[in-house]
Amino acid sequence: MERGNKASAGEGKKALKAWGVREVVTAVLMSALAIILMFAGASVTMIHPDAAMVASGGAAVFLAAPVYMLMVLRVNRLGITTLFATMCSLLFCLVGNFEYMIPFYIAGGILLDAVFLRTEAQRTNPWWITAAWSAFSGLYLLSTMIPVVRNLEAYLNDLVARGFDQSFADTFLRYYTDPAWVCGIAIGTVVCGFLGSLIARALMRKHFAKAGTV
Repeated sequence: MERGNKASAGEGKKALKAWGVREVVTAVLMSALAIILMFAGASVTMIHPDAAMVASGGAAVFLAAPVYMLMVLRVNRLGITTLFATMCSLLFCLVGNFEYMIPFYIAGGILLDAVFLRTEAQRTNPWWITAAWSAFSGLYLLSTMIPVVRNLEAYLNDLVARGFDQSFADTFLRYYTDPAWVCGIAIGTVVCGFLGSLIARALMRKHFAKAGTV
């Protein structure tokens, strides 16, 4: 029993390893890179409204998965997903009036860190990181439902005000007010996040591990 208590205490200390300037800077820069890749992936699907509705989330999380995995392995601190999710929410505020996204993303980041990346052992295990990113992928897609629940008419008007034509707003309405489509797109986005993480694991083994980056 005593050994078990000591082991638990030791694991707790590992989970609470202090953040330093190096870790903060690395996390911020890599979070920014991951967010840029997410926007790049989503932008590719903007060639057609239907593609944007169905595939933008999946393309975003697929491209960013390797950067997220490398970031978790490099920084290896409790709260890494919370910081990343907070930066995501702040960027949403810059591109639109989405201040209500902030508490959703912060709460989601805290939950994912607590469940999947609480200990150092979890944060150095690619499968736990994969689980965390797959779960984040689902939360990322479901965050698009917040405007629907909050004030759909205001959100559609905001889309038009930001330069999207009415057909884009109508397409959003068709997909994101249909529970079957929402569930299907959410599942597809999680699958894309998972597949991106598998590619990330292969990249970690082939390139970064050999180079001593992780």
